[in-house]
Amino acid sequence: MRSGTKMLRIASLLQIVFGVGYFFLARFLLGEGEVVLGDLSGEDALMTVLISYGGCAFQVIAGLLGLALANRKSLLTVILGIALFIPVLANFLQTQGNVVTIIVTAVTLIFPYLYLHAAWKNYKA
Repeated sequence: MRSGTKMLRIASLLQIVFGVGYFFLARFLLGEGEVVLGDLSGEDALMTVLISYGGCAFQVIAGLLGLALANRKSLLTVILGIALFIPVLANFLQTQGNVVTIIVTAVTLIFPYLYLHAAWKNYKA
C-alpha cells in the first residue's frame, strides 16, 4: 500500500461529504420562495448559482476520483488537489473582517490541503 492511500481515501470522503453538504446548503439558502438578489442583475445571480453548484459537483467528482485512484500513482489526483486548494487559498487571502471569519476561513483550508498532501504523497511513493 502506498504511503498516502489511507489519507487520500479519508480526504476524498471528506470532499464528497462537503460537496454534497455545500450543495444542500446552497439549495437551502436559495430556498423555494422569493430570493432577494440585492443589487445583482439576473445574469450575475445566475452565474453565482452556477458557480456554486459547479463547485459542489467538482468537489464530489474529485472525491470520487480520489477514492478510485487511491491505490495508484496518479498525477490526476495531484492536479485535482491543486484545483481544490487554490480557490480556497484565494478566498482565505481575500478574507477581511473579524477574527472569527478569518479562523473559519483558515479551517476550510485544512480539507483541500489534506487531499492535496495525500495525493502528492501517494504520487511520490
